[in-house]
Amino acid sequence: MHRFVRHLILALIVGLILQGCSAVRLGYGNADSLARWWIDQYLDLSPEQDALSRERLARLFAWHRKTQLPDYVALLQQGKAFVAGEPAASDALRLGDDLIRRVRVVAEQATPDVADLVATLTPAQIDRMAARFAEKNADLVKEMRLAEGEAAQHKARYKRLLERAEYWFGSFSNEQESALRRMVEAQDPGHQFWYEERLRRQRELLELMRQVQRERPPRERIIALLRDYAARFDLPTDPARLARALALRRASAELAVAIHAMMTAAQRDHARQKLDDLIHDFTELSKAE
Repeated sequence: MHRFVRHLILALIVGLILQGCSAVRLGYGNADSLARWWIDQYLDLSPEQDALSRERLARLFAWHRKTQLPDYVALLQQGKAFVAGEPAASDALRLGDDLIRRVRVVAEQATPDVADLVATLTPAQIDRMAARFAEKNADLVKEMRLAEGEAAQHKARYKRLLERAEYWFGSFSNEQESALRRMVEAQDPGHQFWYEERLRRQRELLELMRQVQRERPPRERIIALLRDYAARFDLPTDPARLARALALRRASAELAVAIHAMMTAAQRDHARQKLDDLIHDFTELSKAE
């Protein structure tokens, strides 16, 4: 369940950012309803659980609007500095770490409420979540082309990166597309590793839920279990896998800097305008009642 909070907020910060100004306002205004619908798809909430989710999510997003959106403006300002300057890989890593830190703040805020919902789950609901995980994993395997070899995975990564880069910077020239393809092909896509990490997080979450359902521990114990899960959510604890994860993150940061370096002045202006629009929207949203 804690995974839901992390992904919901990440979708809020990243997903809405990638959709444009009107989508940000519309999406944020319905974020609690969307979150409740998403949770229900995995758990098939009972009427009592739905009422609990409705109350707690409304409270969470009211808190988020007032306390977190102004902080996201600061993050977007960092993005503007990144676009305007000549950043290094360390700058890209710092920006990513700052995003993760903000997600952690919201996850921690939500943890007691998540604990209250986890305490009500039935074995059937946990089994339903496991089945939904399996369905989503199968979709991801196709999207990432995991069964087709490294060349196919490079193609999948190139397609995704080009779509994201063109959102921010505008259309790429043929030369820029070719350069991006070469850069992607020169790196380990890391798809299999991150897929294994996804499976680890899912497995640990299901184990946590089954433990709670089986042992019925007190609320404070459930909160402690969720916090322990969150602490190892982003990165593995195994030293060898941690080193691999950090190396892959570093490679992604280097790729982001390389993409930025080949952008034209007009393309950088395109990105700056998008960030300015988002800063305006987040500022206005934080003031709304």
